[in-house]
Amino acid sequence: MKSQSKKNIGIKDIAQKANVSIGTVDRVLHDRGEVSAATKEKVLKIVEELEYTPNILAQSLASKKKYTIAVLIPDYKFDNPYWEKALIGIHKAAVEVRNYNFEIVVFTYELGNEKSVTLKAKEIFNLKPNGFIYAPLMYDVSTKVISKCDELFIPYIFIDVNIENCKNLAYFGLDPLQSGQVAARLLDFGLPAKSAIHIIKLVNKSISSYQLDLRERGFISYFNKKERMNEHKIISTEINISSIVSFEKALSKIIAPSESSKAIFVPNSRVYHVAKYLYDSKQENNILIGYDLIDENVEFLKKGIIHFLISQNPEEQGYNSVMAFLNFLVFRKPISKLNLSPIDIIVKENIDYYKNSTI
Repeated sequence: MKSQSKKNIGIKDIAQKANVSIGTVDRVLHDRGEVSAATKEKVLKIVEELEYTPNILAQSLASKKKYTIAVLIPDYKFDNPYWEKALIGIHKAAVEVRNYNFEIVVFTYELGNEKSVTLKAKEIFNLKPNGFIYAPLMYDVSTKVISKCDELFIPYIFIDVNIENCKNLAYFGLDPLQSGQVAARLLDFGLPAKSAIHIIKLVNKSISSYQLDLRERGFISYFNKKERMNEHKIISTEINISSIVSFEKALSKIIAPSESSKAIFVPNSRVYHVAKYLYDSKQENNILIGYDLIDENVEFLKKGIIHFLISQNPEEQGYNSVMAFLNFLVFRKPISKLNLSPIDIIVKENIDYYKNSTI
């Protein structure tokens, strides 16, 4: 008599060999309790002997269980094209998880507007999602959102910004302190002693981003090392970019054409605003570094106005955060809490490689 094909092994076969009900096998496989330790051990031993592998996709379709994953990120239409990149990754993953009865619902908030976050978070909590992907750029309001997630037992994943000491399932993004230190080292090369180094934080409505503060802290920590202390003068300025006129006026006080060259660090993707000002005012004797491969930044990188870009790969962050929930909710795989992106340094000589790479 031929042995039964491993391909056709099912829960019924396991139940017959273990002399238990199909329901008991199901409870063991899904770790739902209500099974004695001896029975559980016997069933798992038979599962191993038969080399049983469940068809997760078939189970998901048969169960008709629907998973809703809510996403809350800044609206890229508010002068923030970086987040359009993150959406590309989220939408790509949404297509791939559709067969597992996953629905990805995207909500966006206006960066700098705490009330916008609060209102969208309320909509999400009313939705009662199985998971929540969140970019907590504004610290104060984010702690309230996170607290509510904990209260409602909604598992959540951070992207782009990691708030420590939280019960988040995972984080996908850069280490902000390390990326700030890398930016500092890049700017430091070739600078004459006692140079002026400007940190220009471009914000909305005078509400700074938690991430910007962490990158600034990492940047300054590089120069605060004993051997580098007092070698350069570091000036940090926060500029509200909601008004172009006031922005350019504030920038002109920092970067005057009559002054000698400066090193400038913009700790987010809006470095193109500073690059445009330098280009229009014909000031090309400044070293400028910022973040992200958005089209506006790439244009000025190729022109030589921006010298370095640090890539965060937001497409990958968005994609991986969705796939993490698939693994966690359906495949029941453990998820690493800290998933750091590589700190890629982009210059005009290698930009074509990165522009052509995909997730």
